[in-house]
Amino acid sequence: MKKILSMLLALSMLLTSLFICTSCLGGDGSGDGSGAGGSGVGEASSFVSLDINPEIILTVDENNLVVTATGENEDALVLLYGEDTLVGKDAEVAVDKIISLAVELGYLTEDNKAVELIVDNANSEKATELLGKLKSKITATSESTGLSVTVGTEGAYSLLREYEAFKAANPSFAEISLSKYKMALTASEDGELTLDAALELDDSALIKNISKAKAEVEAYYTDAYKERHDEAMRVYNYALDAELDLVYAEYFSQNGQMSAGMFYSYIYQIYALTARGLYAAADTIEFFDTTKNYELDETRVNAILESLGLSAAETDKLKNEDGKITLDSVLDYADIYMKNLDTGVDKAAIKAALDSAIANAEIDVKAEADRLAREYAPQLESIITSSEAIKQVMEVASMLAPANLKAEITTMLADYETAATLLRELVEGGTPTTEALREVADGLDKKAKQILVKIEGLLDADAKADIEARKKSKRDAKASEREAFEEAIASARRDAEERLNNLKNSRKNKQ
Repeated sequence: MKKILSMLLALSMLLTSLFICTSCLGGDGSGDGSGAGGSGVGEASSFVSLDINPEIILTVDENNLVVTATGENEDALVLLYGEDTLVGKDAEVAVDKIISLAVELGYLTEDNKAVELIVDNANSEKATELLGKLKSKITATSESTGLSVTVGTEGAYSLLREYEAFKAANPSFAEISLSKYKMALTASEDGELTLDAALELDDSALIKNISKAKAEVEAYYTDAYKERHDEAMRVYNYALDAELDLVYAEYFSQNGQMSAGMFYSYIYQIYALTARGLYAAADTIEFFDTTKNYELDETRVNAILESLGLSAAETDKLKNEDGKITLDSVLDYADIYMKNLDTGVDKAAIKAALDSAIANAEIDVKAEADRLAREYAPQLESIITSSEAIKQVMEVASMLAPANLKAEITTMLADYETAATLLRELVEGGTPTTEALREVADGLDKKAKQILVKIEGLLDADAKADIEARKKSKRDAKASEREAFEEAIASARRDAEERLNNLKNSRKNKQ
């Protein structure tokens, strides 16, 4: 019996080390993020996407007051950075401010004088009314600056390209509107809601979901900030949670009794740690968003230039603020280029050529993502190889368990194998989606919580006090790590704000 207890405790320590390692996978997050709650602001009922490039998302209440205003790309962050909040202002006033700033900072010019506007509301009449007001305001404001801006409502090139590809791949969503797809994309960008789940929501619920998420976005949420923030949070929280999961197993093991609580504590720990491992793997895949950083080679760049009718001397038009040509920077330019084309040109032919050139570039990007993922195969393999050890120990332990617990252990092992199968697919070059990983992880996490309820029901007041003391001790032991985590976040914020400030000043100086 003592041997089994020691094996179980050793197993729990092994699992912790493995999953803490998994949480470290990966390398090294936009907006005027004032939240809801401005004076007189109600619940969001309308969604507005204003794409100049920059692109800004507004959520608006029934009285057309802005509930949230966020920048969706770095140009939008630069535009909004340091400005008075738009929250609480009438939507037309907010749009007037955005258009005026876009002209002032050189985003709206003679070479880019088209704006794409998407408006949605569960009440189609209200959506049409707000769309008309905002279109009129954009036109009036731009004319006051000497520009004659065209307002389109069919969507930017990159959005339409993604929209059509999604519908082709998902026939069950073939009838969704562009505005619904755009809202679902926005709602799913923080990873808390999958795209499919967002599309299943009605418009009213979707808009409220977006507004709630955007209320938490700060003005310095650049992609670089979010990546550094999320990585620091992931490493710290995963490590701490893994330590806290050990507490129950430690408590029951040290009692030296083969109690139901001991068996439940190990079932709970394996569910919790396996879920965390899958979440970590999903985070790792999402971290490899190479479209933002992977530089396209000369062959791909030349093909894109040709599709757009640009010469080699115009290559700079495809570069981002850092002087790189990436898939994202190409799509940013393509959005501007396509919406500003003269009505007499063959847009369909240009689009077809551009689609082909970008599709070829995407092949290179995917290859790079695959290469990066392979670098982390050893860490994923370490999780898989622990599977047999888990089975062997738990199978031995189940022989001594009550009949009702044997069934739960058998179920737990089957659930674990499902998770291990997904991880094997990753190691062997498969491409399970982050949605698939998170779906299995959510199921395991739910079961972990159910088992924890059973454990809590077995503890008396003294036992609960003992366990809370153990948790406090583990948190205290990680105090220095918490300080390092907070400094990493503070450093990321300082860097993000400095970058936005410098970019904004640079644009002002150019005008």
